[in-house]
This record gives sequence, structure tokens and C-alpha cells, in this order.
Amino acid sequence: MHKNIILALSFILLTPNVSLAVDPVTTTCDDNLPIPVVEATLNESNILLSWDQIDHTNLSGYKLVISKGDSTPSYPDNGYLKYITNRETTSYTINNSTVYNGGDITGSYLEEDEDYYFTVTAVYGCGQRVTGNVLHLTYPGVSVSDDTDEDVNDDSDDTTAVNYPVPEVTATSSTNGVLLSWKKINHDDFTGYKVVISRDKNKPKYPDHGYARYITDPNTTSILLNNGSEYVRGDFGGYLQTGQIYYFSITALYGDERVAGNAVLSTYNGPSHQIKTKPTVDSLTIIREKAQQLLDNNLGDILDELQELRSKLREQENEIKYLRSLLSDVRSITQSVKDTLNQFITYGVDENTKKLGEGERAAVIYSFKSAFNKLPETEDEVADAIKIANGRWPSQTSETSENRAKKEFRKIYLRDADMTDSNDNAAVTVMTYGLRQKAENRNLNSERQGIKTFQYIYGHVPQSTEDWNIMQAITYSGASR
Repeated sequence: MHKNIILALSFILLTPNVSLAVDPVTTTCDDNLPIPVVEATLNESNILLSWDQIDHTNLSGYKLVISKGDSTPSYPDNGYLKYITNRETTSYTINNSTVYNGGDITGSYLEEDEDYYFTVTAVYGCGQRVTGNVLHLTYPGVSVSDDTDEDVNDDSDDTTAVNYPVPEVTATSSTNGVLLSWKKINHDDFTGYKVVISRDKNKPKYPDHGYARYITDPNTTSILLNNGSEYVRGDFGGYLQTGQIYYFSITALYGDERVAGNAVLSTYNGPSHQIKTKPTVDSLTIIREKAQQLLDNNLGDILDELQELRSKLREQENEIKYLRSLLSDVRSITQSVKDTLNQFITYGVDENTKKLGEGERAAVIYSFKSAFNKLPETEDEVADAIKIANGRWPSQTSETSENRAKKEFRKIYLRDADMTDSNDNAAVTVMTYGLRQKAENRNLNSERQGIKTFQYIYGHVPQSTEDWNIMQAITYSGASR
């Protein structure tokens, strides 16, 4: 089977807030996702933003969005002030207790007596985001100057009865760089470390002072800082300067809570940043790198690219919703592979798989299991699952599954598949391996028609993973009778 054949059909671009209601194994968003209804109360020194509670099963959380110049702000285009994952939380006090992330006020605080646009974006697990009404308000609070952030907490309402462990940080400088080390944190709510550096702030913390790396593996307790990558939103230009003194620290993440450790003053004596021409990397190499990152528990690097923070709540929900049924007939599988699959379902690995949504990503794993009678465990197998999610032919094949798909082809098109014809080849491949359409290329009207065609042929609507793969082939392959 030729791996470079492209699905032969032109697709219609769709608006991002619409999705097709299908079974939980594929896309779980419906066409009428609740829209946040936003209100505000202006107090003497803050704004109380409130919204109606959303009880939709796919709700992942609320993003509080502010813009200075955009009258129709939304997440992710305009960044966010706060991500709230407790669906029962329906208000938040805006009082300059945390720096803004992204948008036209990124890395800054609100200015006293300045006008801003405020709204809330509801984030749904199926990959959709719906933004509520916008309020144009004057911020009544006090401005925060650049040199007063040592006395400002990350989130005023983040104070909690839980005493989260504080990172204990040490640093050793050498000509190789600065080796930052810390004691391992053992806590059920732990979701990661942010490595933080500042030239001028003696108590650097995330997110106020940016970060160098995002580490989600709790067993990682050191990192060599040697200008290997650019610093994100810092106060020193992105790269460390040889001979310059910096403050180094670790911020531990516990869901929405952030706890900064002690800061260590150290001179950077490592290598300077060398400007290099980035080599051209083909997409298949990138896919293999993503597979390796998942298997090596380097989730932080993936989340960095996706501009996401780890959510154990989402992971637990997806384990119950998808992973348990995937594992129901599997005799033995390691915990690391379980984590790899659950993290792929929860977050994706690139911009396209992120947009697909959790249900579609779960369908990819179901399709792989159906085609190969096993779950993806090795780097090659996980890479094939990512290829399937991106609409690419997997490297391995299954003659048994392809023959089964050819029988379905004959039932649908009343003839044998001509595997030298690109459309027939695409139809058999989609039915066999479940190749997904890129999120921006899905045509929901065509899929509705595909469901009707499937129902006419099979006497029922698609139900199983194999059924939905057949519907995708009918809709997008271009094959005909």
C-alpha cells in the first residue's frame, strides 16, 4: 500500500466552535455548546467577574480573558489571566494579584483607571472553545510597578488549607552551565516544575518571571542550564550571558496552585548562545520525536508547545472515560504505556491533534487496536498512532485487517477495490487504520451525508470504531461505485 497517497477530496474550512455529535469514542461535542454569560461588579479596588455555571459534561474549565485593545477578546488569541478547572467556580476577583499571560498585556498587570475588555472563554474537552459576552470596564485597582512583585501573590484566591511542599533549590556553576537541583516532591496534587531565572528579581517565580523549562516528571530533580533553549518571557533577553549573575529558582505546580521555592544567586559561566541555522526537519521525524517524548515522560516539552498546563483532573476523567475500556481485554501493559496513551488522549502532541479533541484522539487509539489487535507500546507504534491522527499512512500494515476492509469496500461500492487507484486505496486505508481528517479540513455537512449513506447500506447509524472509520471512508476517500 502506498504511504504517500493523499486523500483525494477538497475540504471546506469550518468555524472552530462547531462540532458533530457522535459517539464518545469519536467527537463528543454537540452543536449547541453553552456560552458563558458574564457579569461584573466594580468594587473600590477590584472587579468581581462572575458567570453562569456551565454543567455540560465536556466542560474542562473557564479561561478569564482581558484585552486592552481588542473589543472581542477570546482564548487563546488574547491569552488569559486565570484558568479555572472547578466547574462549580462561577466568579473571580481581579485585583492585580497575578501577571497576565499572552495577548496585548502579556507579562503585565492592569493599570489603574485604564479601560479593558473582559470576558470568559469556556474550554471543552472535545477541543472546542466558546467565548461569552464582553464587558468594557475601567479597572479601579492599584497599578503594580515592576519592582513591587515580591509582595504580590500569584493568585489571591489560590490560598488554601493545603500546605503544599515548597521546592528546596541548590545551584552549582561551572563552565558547562548552572546545574540546578531540588528535592523531589511527593504529593498527589503535583503536576510539574517550572524552572525560573531572573536577572533583577531576587524572588523569581512562575508565571510572573517566565520560565526556562516545564518538567512534569516528578522524578526529575535537576537540570543543566546551558543556553540550550531560549528563555520564555524573561527580563534578560532570552539567553544567559557569561559572567552575569542571576537568581535561579523552581516553582512547583499543584493544579492551579503555584509554590515558588527559594532563590539561589549564581554566576553563569557556561557556554554563550550560538546562533545556528535550524536544519530542515521533515514531518515524520517530528512525529517520531513526539512519540519519544511521550514514552520518555517528557510531557512538559509537549505542553510547552501546546501552551497548556498539565491537568490531573482531565487525565483522571479520560482514564475513566476512555482508557479503562481500551484496557478491558488487555492482559498486561506497563504503567508508563498507560500514561503515554492517556496523555495522548488528554492533550495531543501537536496543534492538529490538539484541535481534534479528546474523543477523536481516543478513536485513534481504538482504531490502532482494531487494526493491529494490540495497543501502541513501542516508539514505532506510538509514532504510527500519531501518523493516523494526522491523516498519514502508518508504517506498519495488517494484511488481515486490510482484507477485512476490502470486504466492506465491496459491500459499499458493489465492486472490488482497485488498490492502484488513489481513491480506492484511500477508502481501504481509512477503513483499516482509521486515518483522521485534519481538524481544519473536516466537513460536517459531508459527514452527516456520510452517516446517512452508512445507515442506508448497513441499516443502522455508526456505532463502533470500525463503523465510524467506514463512515469516514465514505465521506472523504473519493471512491465511487
